[in-house]
Amino acid sequence: MKSLHRLLPITFLLLLALAPVLPLHADDGTVLLFGDVQLRIADAFQEAGEYYRAITEYMKFLILFPDSAKADYATFAIGLAHFKGQEYGAAAQSFLAMREKFPDSGYAVQAGYLEGTSFWKIKNYRIARATLEALADQYPGSEYAPRALVAIGLAALDEDKVEVSRLALERILDRYPAYSGEGEVREAMAQLDLYRELPEKSPVLAGILSAILPGSGYIYAEHYGDGITAFLINGLFIAGTATAIHQENYGVAGVVGGIGVPFYLGNIYGSANAAKKWNLGIRTEVVRKIQSLLTPLL
Repeated sequence: MKSLHRLLPITFLLLLALAPVLPLHADDGTVLLFGDVQLRIADAFQEAGEYYRAITEYMKFLILFPDSAKADYATFAIGLAHFKGQEYGAAAQSFLAMREKFPDSGYAVQAGYLEGTSFWKIKNYRIARATLEALADQYPGSEYAPRALVAIGLAALDEDKVEVSRLALERILDRYPAYSGEGEVREAMAQLDLYRELPEKSPVLAGILSAILPGSGYIYAEHYGDGITAFLINGLFIAGTATAIHQENYGVAGVVGGIGVPFYLGNIYGSANAAKKWNLGIRTEVVRKIQSLLTPLL
């Protein structure tokens, strides 16, 4: 028994030594154990978050076993590793190549969904929407079809295309009456309606108000601290310039007025920006609510 235990490590080492010269395929073309081992190594790196090493191992598998029945999986897994590693451009190209090479693969639909999502992540909204819409139309019974419509809705919201976003969500409710995320979708649609009706502060009006009375544009944009500061600073420069002119000290008036002009112009420009920030802030809050509702449905 002891001798048997001693022989096991030696046998294992011999197998490793002989592995490079053993045939990688059986006579009938089926993949032997070594192909499965190679995939397991790649999968292990993938699961451990070692995405670069996983990609290398999957590529090794494709080189060693190009005719394997699992070649589609390995190709898909390369795209998935890029996606998980947030290399969305490379992921999109990998998924596209996989679908072109293996159109009938069981991974093709998921690859299409992730391809569209990858294009969305790199802000290529036109191609993202086209890819996701094609998937939703061609495979309406797939679990990825409603997820693709959700992704279209979120991507359109990134572009501030509220109507496109709402239409995508409406299609989910029309096509999938028993959809598990119906409540979240309806709430997101209500938030989109609210988004369309949100009040706005006019940057032009804010600038005009501050041109007439420094700081008033900030007050209009609800930046009260900035408004009071702008009023006091510009008031001091105006008062100093006026006093110098009244005393006929025109040189001092020119210097004080010249220094005050940038503050006056900055007060106008800053007021307009404050109005823009107010608009962005109130919209950002609604967008975050919509994202929190829909993101778990992806």
